[in-house]
Amino acid sequence: MDPRNLPLLGPPSNPEQDYLGEFADISGRRILCIGYSEAEVDNLVAKYDPASISLFTNWVNHVDAVVKKYPLFIGDITKRTEFPDDAFDAVLTLSVLEHLSDLMGAVKEMTRIVRKGGAHLHLFGPAWSSCYGHHIYACKGDKLLEFTQWQMPAHIHLLCDKEEIKSYYLDCGYSEAHVLSVFHWFYETPIINRAFYDEYARIFADSYQIDKMQLMYNHLPTEHLNRLRSKFPGSIDFSTYGGKYHLKVLK
Repeated sequence: MDPRNLPLLGPPSNPEQDYLGEFADISGRRILCIGYSEAEVDNLVAKYDPASISLFTNWVNHVDAVVKKYPLFIGDITKRTEFPDDAFDAVLTLSVLEHLSDLMGAVKEMTRIVRKGGAHLHLFGPAWSSCYGHHIYACKGDKLLEFTQWQMPAHIHLLCDKEEIKSYYLDCGYSEAHVLSVFHWFYETPIINRAFYDEYARIFADSYQIDKMQLMYNHLPTEHLNRLRSKFPGSIDFSTYGGKYHLKVLK
């Protein structure tokens, strides 16, 4: 399919990140933050006065691992961590779930380390099935090489083959090197999981009580949505980018 025939849908709704005050009371709680830098903890979490804050990351060469003010733990949340059972009252993740290779494994581990009746507070996106699920970040600020500019043809990664994508970028004035970079971010980088939103929704519904959620999404033209559902039978939701979720642990 020619990418020029795909809709341009702009940014998803509800992109703001400071959602904790609206979604949950974490005052006096033992909190584990995953995917937060120290500055993000200061700005988004600490102001709600939790009893304790710990940080966790698997990316040791990332800003999330540059921490001085809070206890920092390194590990893989999709596997058993060093934390004892019921170590926390809540786990907070920020743009983490879309990067996990084993969503169910992560859910099981986060549930183990959070007490019964505690909470998982997730803000994530983009899901691979969304307009910008390719998560391309080949050139910061470039309208066709950074997904957060919201100017790429919707679902180009799902509806177009490599030759169509290559022709599109070359015709737009990009080089062969740019095309290879696009292919890397679309199909090769191991730092995103390429899970459709339907999988997230199923895991959430099976594993938690969903207390609150606020979706980030794009309105899709009917013809475009039908084309996606026809190509990927059994998949329904291609509009949801991700969202904000307050999930209660029921174990």
